[in-house]
Amino acid sequence: MDENHFVGERMFKKLVCWLLASQLLVLLFSFLVYKRIDLLSYINTSFTIGALLILFAASVLMARTGFFDAFIYGFQRMSSKFNEGDVRPLSKLVTLRVSVPLLTGVFMMVLMAIALFLQSSS
Repeated sequence: MDENHFVGERMFKKLVCWLLASQLLVLLFSFLVYKRIDLLSYINTSFTIGALLILFAASVLMARTGFFDAFIYGFQRMSSKFNEGDVRPLSKLVTLRVSVPLLTGVFMMVLMAIALFLQSSS
């Protein structure tokens, strides 16, 4: 068994766990916020959670590309706590892997769109 198969299998298991946990979270928040579990509360809650996951993943990906490095560099230079050698770009500090939250958010949006189609057709 090669290394890539093991990594792919591990990521798939992690993705399935995230998907199951996100759906349980949607049902829990639907019940807590709307005091019922129906299609409309599922649509609203899954949109909110899915959008937050996608927003989080996009923010981390944008920080990793170096988009905010100039701003962070300026703030670090203005602070008296940092010397010239201590200044590190934000893109080097952010090491989070966000492929699983991003895929979970997209999957939740797809499920939300299917539920929205079912809601509008009934």
